[in-house]
Amino acid sequence: MKSGVTIGELANSLHINPKTIRYYEEVGLLTKPQRSNSGYRFYSKRDVERLRLVMRAKLLGLSLTEIKALVEYAIDGRCNDLEHRLFSLVEAKLNDIDRKIRDLTTFREELTHYKNDLSARLTSAAHRSQPLETDVSCSCIGKGVTNSAKKSVVLGLNFSGAQGR
Repeated sequence: MKSGVTIGELANSLHINPKTIRYYEEVGLLTKPQRSNSGYRFYSKRDVERLRLVMRAKLLGLSLTEIKALVEYAIDGRCNDLEHRLFSLVEAKLNDIDRKIRDLTTFREELTHYKNDLSARLTSAAHRSQPLETDVSCSCIGKGVTNSAKKSVVLGLNFSGAQGR
């Protein structure tokens, strides 16, 4: 007699890949499930709820390391501790998003300024048929670009939190 759901049934019901479930077992987000005599994994209702918690936490943008700590609180029945920890994690995520929005807004403003400067130079250059004798090398990137914009363009924006500033 079957006690629980198979990995395929669990994956289908939650719309995830069975490989993801196996990976979560491997990294310790899920406990190793019971196995049938023929080796099939069987997941209990508790396992299903634990996986649902993992999936909800992922929707909040939490890392697997952060989720693992939360799952431990849930398993131990320490809901109050879990809620406090979750509050701290969500607050940190919001602060990180706010910083990224500020960085992107600044970068957008700098790119817009540079685009306008470049547009003006293109318009004035269209009236020149020959380069001026003083034009030794092209300095089109150097004009009108601030240091932070240059750094962002050269390094690219890093959305992992470390901006390199």
